[in-house]
Amino acid sequence: MESISATEKKIVEEIINLGYQHASTSFSMLTGQNVKAGNTICGICTDENYRMKHVDHLKDLTVVQTDIIGQLNGTSYLIFNDKEKKAVTGMSLDAFGGPTCVGETAILKEIDNIVAAAVITELANALNVNIYGDVPRLYEVSNIEESPGLMNKAPDHDYVMACASFFFDGHQDIAPIFIWKIEKKIVSLIAP
Repeated sequence: MESISATEKKIVEEIINLGYQHASTSFSMLTGQNVKAGNTICGICTDENYRMKHVDHLKDLTVVQTDIIGQLNGTSYLIFNDKEKKAVTGMSLDAFGGPTCVGETAILKEIDNIVAAAVITELANALNVNIYGDVPRLYEVSNIEESPGLMNKAPDHDYVMACASFFFDGHQDIAPIFIWKIEKKIVSLIAP
């Protein structure tokens, strides 16, 4: 990871962490469970190995990807293993009255849409930029390297990468990962 000033790093981390807090609140409402973001990391990423060491152990995944569109480019990845996917969709169905004809894919895309919007809104407000989230796309992959765009082997530029896990009270084995790749331009948008 390339260094940025301590002040810039702190401000970016504060913005991202506020976004994660709002996302946790949204996740809590969608699942009827108390959800908190934790294990947050944030910094300028230039090294493929940096990304891989945080997610390379994950197998048989569902990755929901949302692109940021507008004055700041980026992408979010909400990542579930099979157990997390089943548990979270089950919690969501229970929170809204039980089984419906809505499938897992639709539920996971809606969860991603709402939690990504919480972070995007925080970024937009804090940086005074016009950005929004594109329609979420869902991928089933056997390992993280198959996830489109997340594990580019030759990144064409540096970017800010933030990663957190969502922890569900009473469900220690449920901790989906939320990763953001945001163009390094975010640092220049921070008000001095």
